[in-house]
Formats: sequence, C-alpha cells, structure tokens
Amino acid sequence: MPRSRRSLLRSAGVVAGLTTTVGAGCLSLGATGGYRLIVHDVADLTDEFLLAQPMAVRAETRIDYDTGTKEDWLAELFETGSVTAVQWPLVRPDDWGTETRPRPTFLRRDGSYHEVTTETTRQVERDRWLFAVQRTDEEPPDSATVAGEPFGLVGKDLEVLQAALDAVYAGSDGFLGEPDIDGLHPVQYHQDMDPGESDLVPDPPFDYVDYAGDTYRVVAEERTVTVPERTFAVEQVASSREGFEAYVHDTVPDARFDRDALSEATRDVLDTAVDSEPDDRYHEEPPLSDGLETVLDDLGIATDLRPHDGYDDPAVFRNAVASYEGDWYTFELIVEP
Repeated sequence: MPRSRRSLLRSAGVVAGLTTTVGAGCLSLGATGGYRLIVHDVADLTDEFLLAQPMAVRAETRIDYDTGTKEDWLAELFETGSVTAVQWPLVRPDDWGTETRPRPTFLRRDGSYHEVTTETTRQVERDRWLFAVQRTDEEPPDSATVAGEPFGLVGKDLEVLQAALDAVYAGSDGFLGEPDIDGLHPVQYHQDMDPGESDLVPDPPFDYVDYAGDTYRVVAEERTVTVPERTFAVEQVASSREGFEAYVHDTVPDARFDRDALSEATRDVLDTAVDSEPDDRYHEEPPLSDGLETVLDDLGIATDLRPHDGYDDPAVFRNAVASYEGDWYTFELIVEP
C-alpha cells in the first residue's frame, strides 16, 4: 500500500524556517501579529508535484551548478536508486514552522512515474574561495584601484561580480540559501567554479567598484563554509498516467474537507480563506478560534504549532494540501508574534 505523505515527513533532515508575514475570522492587509492563512488554487494536483524540468532546479548558490553536474546526479539516482548531492534541492524543503518538510516530488522517466524522497540531510564543511562587495560611504584611498562598468571582466568573472552586487541589493542574509559571513553576502566558488581560472581570486584586479552611484569595497578570501548535503532516493510508483494520478491523489493530500461534516465555524474559515482575493489574507488574533484550530489540525499543522507566545520570530507552514468542495488547494499559515 502506498505510504501517505505524513509517513514520509520525519525521514528527512530539518533546517531552520523563515518568512514574513490579527480580529478573529476576518480579512485584512494592514494588521500585524497573530495567525494568517493563505490559500492558493491548484489547477491539477498531479501536475502540481510532477517536476517536469529537474535541471531547472537551482542549486542553493548565487551561481548555479552546471547542467552537466545535475544530469550526472540524476543519472546516478536512476541507475542506483539513490544519490547524494551538495546544495541541490531536487526535493524542495518547504518551511514548516521552525523546521522544514519535503515537498512531494515526482519525475517521469521512460514513460514511468517515480517518486523522489529525501532520505537524509546533513551539514558538511567545504573549503571555498569567496568573493563579495561591501557598500562604503568612505572615499577610496588615492592608492586604491577603482573600477567602473564594464569593469574589464568577461565570462564567469563578470557573472560573479554581478551576483555579488545583486546580493547586496537583495539585502538578504539567506539569499538562495547562502548565509552572510561577517556581514558580507559572498559568492562561493563551488565545485563547478575553478578559482584557478578566475581573475577575481585570490587577488582581484581592483580594490573598489563604482556601480549605480555607489562605491563598493571588494573582498576575496578563502573560508571554510557549511553547506547542506542531501541523499535522495527514487522509487517507481506508476507505469501509466492513470496510475500516477491515483497514487498522487492517494498519498499527497494532508486533508480532504467534507463541507457537510464540518462545523459552521470551520466552514466560515475555509469559505473566507478560499474566496479571498489574491492579495487578501484570512487572519485571527490569538488565541486560535475553534474553526481555525480545526482546519490546522486536519492539515497536520496543529501538531507542530507552538503556542503563540512561543514564537519570537515569524514562522510559516507552507504547502499543506487539501481539497474543499471538489477543488484542490495549498494552504499556508503564517504566525507572526
């Protein structure tokens, strides 16, 4: 018998969650604090989780891995049944409170359908060269070399510099999975980037760059960094589209809401959330109403939900899957202190 989605959730490693994000049972754009429920329509449950282009899954780096590297990993996965990959989230880890849970992921190969699961996740250390830029308000010293566009770079080096500048503008210390290092947002030279072929490390040809009216100090150094390593497993689950559809509908959903069996309070929560405009959000101030609590319990969120005063930072539970009145949806709960 197929394993349900919940039976697979605890087999994968966990990492910290993230996010952004209230009068009970209402819609609002401006209120803060409490619980916010977001609902997204799913046109086709089967296609929602079928990964049509696995090579398009970006590595968790500012410069993506080469397509050939991903193709080699995918070939090994199907040849041996498992593969270990560094910083390539073939099975996406969705935020789930203060942890994560793996997104249901399926691949079609040679006319058959296969489920990919994350068996283990661990953090590993790698020695890598890093390149970063840091905005400064100070005038560069007279002895410094200052470069302006087009910077005199070509190929991968120009891509690295642009990625470093973009990282500063993104202003996120978790941009594409890479934390900041001493306040910097560096580009890491990973296995598909040879530092020996780069003019930017170990000695950049300039000390500062002028870009978009700002001045940036250039930093290049070698560090030991910590990155995620995941082992994926694959298993054939169907040999036909019909069989695949049946498998997905049997194993992926977290809940199936039967309107006739729900209390009026629970129906009100679901009706309001499902019928809201895309930019609106259903929200409540704590404590949870009986209706929202029932919804979260059925979705499997309540089990991992802390009391509201147990959150110092925002937390989000993403992509719980459920049907309601014949339609499929993904549900997202945001908890904001």
